[in-house]
Amino acid sequence: MSRVTVEAAFGYSPIATDIVWTDITRYVTLSDSKGISITRGAADELSDTQTGTLSVDLDNSDGRFTPGNASSPYSPNVRRNTPVRVLVTTLTGKNWLAGGSSFESDSHGWVPTPGDAPQAYGRDATHHLAGSFGMKVTWTGVNTGGGLQSTVYGLKIGTQYTASAYVYVAAGSPAVVIKCGGATSAASTVTDAFERLSVTWTTTSAVATLQLTSASSPPAAGTMVWMDQAQVEESATVTSWSSSIARYHTRFFGMVTSWPMGWEGLASEAQLVASDMLKWTSRRPALGPMVVEEVQGDGAQLYYPLSEPEGSMSGGDQSGYSRPSMTIRQSGTGGALTFGIGTGAPSDGLPAPLFEPASTSDGKSLQCTVSPRLTSGGAEGEVIPGDQVYEAWFNTGTSGRVFMKWARGSAPAFDNGIYFQLESGTGKLQVVEYSTFGSTTLTAATPNLANSQPHHFVWDEESGDVWVDGVQYAIGTGVHTDMLLLTVGSTAGSPFFSDPGSQHWVGTVSHVAAYVRNGADGPGPSIADIVDHYQAGLDGHEGETADARMTRLASYVRIPGVTASGTFSTVASQGQLGSSPLSHIRDVERTEGGRLFADRASANLVFQARTVRYNPTPAVSLVYADLETPGVEFSDDDQKLINLITASRPGGATQRIQDAESISLYGVYEQQLDVLKTTDESVTDAATWAIIRYADPQPEMRQLPVEASTLGTTTYRALLDADISSVITVTTLPSQAMAATVTSTVEGYVERILQGRHFLDFHTSRSDTDSVWVLDDTTYSVLGTTTRLAY
Repeated sequence: MSRVTVEAAFGYSPIATDIVWTDITRYVTLSDSKGISITRGAADELSDTQTGTLSVDLDNSDGRFTPGNASSPYSPNVRRNTPVRVLVTTLTGKNWLAGGSSFESDSHGWVPTPGDAPQAYGRDATHHLAGSFGMKVTWTGVNTGGGLQSTVYGLKIGTQYTASAYVYVAAGSPAVVIKCGGATSAASTVTDAFERLSVTWTTTSAVATLQLTSASSPPAAGTMVWMDQAQVEESATVTSWSSSIARYHTRFFGMVTSWPMGWEGLASEAQLVASDMLKWTSRRPALGPMVVEEVQGDGAQLYYPLSEPEGSMSGGDQSGYSRPSMTIRQSGTGGALTFGIGTGAPSDGLPAPLFEPASTSDGKSLQCTVSPRLTSGGAEGEVIPGDQVYEAWFNTGTSGRVFMKWARGSAPAFDNGIYFQLESGTGKLQVVEYSTFGSTTLTAATPNLANSQPHHFVWDEESGDVWVDGVQYAIGTGVHTDMLLLTVGSTAGSPFFSDPGSQHWVGTVSHVAAYVRNGADGPGPSIADIVDHYQAGLDGHEGETADARMTRLASYVRIPGVTASGTFSTVASQGQLGSSPLSHIRDVERTEGGRLFADRASANLVFQARTVRYNPTPAVSLVYADLETPGVEFSDDDQKLINLITASRPGGATQRIQDAESISLYGVYEQQLDVLKTTDESVTDAATWAIIRYADPQPEMRQLPVEASTLGTTTYRALLDADISSVITVTTLPSQAMAATVTSTVEGYVERILQGRHFLDFHTSRSDTDSVWVLDDTTYSVLGTTTRLAY
């Protein structure tokens, strides 16, 4: 038995961490011709995976799915980007609760009730009905004491269900109840022994939540209960517990791209059209350099890259907080400050302003009023909590000069603030804190930084420490709130008080940024994340593994995570970026030779290394006669033939790899391979691996259609679990086939869920294309056939 559930999260973003789902299953139209359509993956292994799509036919007779309809119960949130997901529930017995087993291996999906968590919960061996474990819950002393819950999917609307659970209430602990479908059981009456609680209701939704909570509000903190053998069954009365539990298979997670609606006569219909999270990566036309993306992504509340072109007279804020521009401030006479001709962080490819003063007291600096203030202690009015972090890149060959200053901007006799300079003679970093009571100079034990090389600087108000080029120096600075004036390149104070300053900087300063953090675990970026900008600006994270790079690029477009599998190789720098996020992500995917696609169950991406496909084990075996569909397709053509590759990498050699025998038989089938490998040898390996596999591609099954709903539950579940890179074996093929048994790798599929039918049409490729040599293995060490070395 299987049932489908469709949910939408009206009013939420697909990357939100607190999504609350609304069941819309009852409005889904399922018939012989209408229902749910899903596409996923690629046509073959040499094509890019495409954005997955979902189409759902909906009954819109009450206008609830009409965008802009104020009478919709979902108004005003029937809109683009609404998260949507589709699940299929499979059942072998009668227990619809996937979290209904006896807690022998894990917690089976039981989680704290949102906003009402118990003091503690977890598997425990003290009290249990079967096996060795039950679920122990310890109550808090507020509200209900907390709750523990598990969600059940695939219920039949309008049908009676009964939920039950065995509970063991310790003597002195409060009675407990279970709740499901809006109904509540009678309170427990037994202590120091297991008692079964149950509740029956008629469901109006395909989704229900079974909850365990106390019957008193609030219970005494530290009191407890044990639970075992929970169940939700399609019955008007409670029956024996079944260990044959349901399984939930998420078929799609994504976001609505449109809500087209129309009429058949007077009957209104809507169609939910959605895309998976791969679409999210293609929305920005171009990324900035890595260092820019990371500063902005970590929430800088003030950010001046200072990368304006030559001829500019000011530098703009790119934090998104609309800070005033930095303008040129003249001190004394002479000197120059020219945008666009200096060099900033090594990997960003951006220019920086060049400071060329006439003397230490005659020159030009950059200055702006920081409005509104980043933090405030209340002396200037409103209290604005938080600790500041300052960041900048600089390059100079002259010591004894100031590269950045933060001040209140008062008259010189009453001003206070902090500025950062290089010690005269030694070039060590110095921090000067000053006020009306005097000044303190703190010197960090850095090497000589006035060495005409770029350096990265971070100051953390909370710890009082500084970081230079990723190295921490403890110097013990104090607290600096109500900083109103930012000066880059001198000690100049407010122009309103004729404070021209001195110690004019010689060289460049760029990527000036400021952050606000509220405690180590509070809002704001971690210090480690900010310090990590050094690597982004230095070499664009040259040499990090492909999965780490993929996670980094995904974070630039706010994808919450990347689920990686396999063993990954390293990739070269992408410091300058400059193209669309998806373009750069594809570069990493191609370099790794892996597979990237959207997760079916979350907003994450999935990234598989090429090693995932080496010598795969089939996930499911099908008998040809059980497919119950026409359309199985075998092909033997030159679609994938490659026998000559010209390969290159950034800063490396251009190399040519060929298979002379294939060229003599078929002619030249050439391909250009540009990858972000870190050595010429790895480029050769990548090109050679492609030539080995495709110089003479063999016949293969490319389409595998399956009427999945006609198969047994075990096979059906295996097909639902199959995804991109899963392997399927088909046996007992007709005599005309190239072999009686073939094993194919899933590259993608088209899926149709109709009334009583579930059709899967897999795009497949030969699995043995990815077979590699294994020493003394009877299958993968056959001389001349499977003795292929992979990289």
